[in-house]
Amino acid sequence: MDCKNIDEFAKQVGGPLRLTSLIISRARQVIKKSPQFVEAETDDPVQIAFLEFMQGKIRLREAHEQPPQIPELQKIEPPEEASEKS
Repeated sequence: MDCKNIDEFAKQVGGPLRLTSLIISRARQVIKKSPQFVEAETDDPVQIAFLEFMQGKIRLREAHEQPPQIPELQKIEPPEEASEKS
C-alpha cells in the first residue's frame, strides 16, 4: 500500500475538513456495526475508517451524486483472539 502524508489525503477529498468529515462519518457507521470493508487488527473505528479510505474502499460523495448500488455486503469478522490461554 502506498503511504502518503495526511496533506495528500486531504487534497484527494477537497481539504482537511472534508477528510475529517468522511473519516468520522464512517467511524460512526462502524460503531453502529456496519460491515467493514477491510480486515483490521484493531477494533478502533477511526483507524478502521482511515484504513478503508487509504485502500480506496470509501470516498466522499458529492451532494449531487447518488449512493452506489451495492448488491450485497459481506461482513468481515474481526480476528479471533486467543483469550483463553491455559
